[in-house]
Amino acid sequence: MPANLWAVFADTAARFGDRTAIEIQRADRLDRFTYRELHDMASVRAAWLSSNGIGKGDRCAILAHNDAHWCAAYLGILKLGAVAVPLDTNYSAAQVATIVRDSGATMLFVSDKLLANAADTSEHVANIHGEFEADREPAATIGSSDPAVILYTSGTTSDPKGVVLSHGNLLAERDAAFAAVTVSERDVVLGVLPLFHSLAQLANLLLPFAVGARVVYLETINSTDLIRALTDRKITIFACVPQFFYLIHQRVM
Repeated sequence: MPANLWAVFADTAARFGDRTAIEIQRADRLDRFTYRELHDMASVRAAWLSSNGIGKGDRCAILAHNDAHWCAAYLGILKLGAVAVPLDTNYSAAQVATIVRDSGATMLFVSDKLLANAADTSEHVANIHGEFEADREPAATIGSSDPAVILYTSGTTSDPKGVVLSHGNLLAERDAAFAAVTVSERDVVLGVLPLFHSLAQLANLLLPFAVGARVVYLETINSTDLIRALTDRKITIFACVPQFFYLIHQRVM
């Protein structure tokens, strides 16, 4: 049994390389990425991070909306043995700077749309959709007790607090979910929750990528696009919070 999340994904990519891993439903098109393409995207980012001085245990933040590049950055960070710090896309520039500083992140992946939200941070900032080139293949020994992710609480009752989760923590959470639900390579998962959300990382990334399922992310979240995805993408699994079921009910009624 693989002892870390990258090894789990790499095994899935080796078995299902030609299978579609991610679809992005946009207003005018559908973007597709196979498991092999996602694996290569993540590996290039891991090599690029390594060539820029990032190593095992270093923290790398992600500030972007759901897409294949978010997943590639996340997986690339894990491959390196570094620690991913997903950030809420609703954070202001001041909040981003505070969380980056508190987490100790030395690298921030950010999308063009949210670049202004990174204006107050002095750490290295990289465009998550940019071109990444590197010739160094990082080699890291990653165990189940090594930290994988720092998730920040919403801050509804006080300042957000970072919770460190190890590879073993997340693998145990995945195994507990598999004990309750059946997910296979035949499933299609609709991922509407933002990936900085703990449930989204489990249901819309860790679970499907462990078995070779297809994940569908939406460019825009509204009842029209939600219904279109459920109708056109042959969705079999939809894990979300009650708000989205209210959207569906409202549209149907």
